[in-house]
Amino acid sequence: MKKIIFICFSLLLALTGGCSMNDNEKNSKNNENKTEAVKPKDMDPKDLPQVPAFQDEKTREYMVSTKEEEPGYYLLESKLKGFRMLFPADGEYLSRRSSLTGKNKESIGFNSYDKDTNVMFDGHVTYYKEESFVNEPETMLDIVSGKNDYKGEYKKSSKKKTDIYFAKKKDIFDDIDRKYNYSYSYFGYVKSTEEDNLGLEYAFTFGCKNENQPCSLDEEKAKNKVEKLINSITFLIDKKEK
Repeated sequence: MKKIIFICFSLLLALTGGCSMNDNEKNSKNNENKTEAVKPKDMDPKDLPQVPAFQDEKTREYMVSTKEEEPGYYLLESKLKGFRMLFPADGEYLSRRSSLTGKNKESIGFNSYDKDTNVMFDGHVTYYKEESFVNEPETMLDIVSGKNDYKGEYKKSSKKKTDIYFAKKKDIFDDIDRKYNYSYSYFGYVKSTEEDNLGLEYAFTFGCKNENQPCSLDEEKAKNKVEKLINSITFLIDKKEK
């Protein structure tokens, strides 16, 4: 009889312990979910990554989470929740170059400066939704070319759900008396192949900021950075609307 009682008691302890462990695991997961649910804009800056993208109040409103997607890059989401893309850790939002027009258009301007290389990076993207001209690449590229004073061709590539149009140029400013009197610009258009009337135009420029300092502006590195950004663009499509 004692043996039977001991076995029953052991089983009861095991079951109780098991339940406790499960409860602890659930609580731990719930706490993790709560932490993940808190957006960077609602967190104490002291608890955020010590980089401009999070320490600047306006910029962190666009940051999805504190998780680094790639070394030196975090994830940005537009205010209209229309798209996401990688965003440089040292990038800062520019209010003077940004705007929100109703529910169908949003522009985001930003820049960053690398003191080690003396390179200034300027970026600008404009998101369009439910605009018929967005379905016409030629029209969109005419708009982009006009804004960037460009008359050349565009290179087209495709991902799973987007078509990407890409062009580049080097500007030399002869009227500026300085050694580093040039810049590299990359611009184009990203069109959704999953949804009609949905797209985004982009323009990125790299130049040397301080003329009295050495500048390490590398064309290939600049191009690689731009390609990383535009290849990361993902349109957020609400399936419920269909």
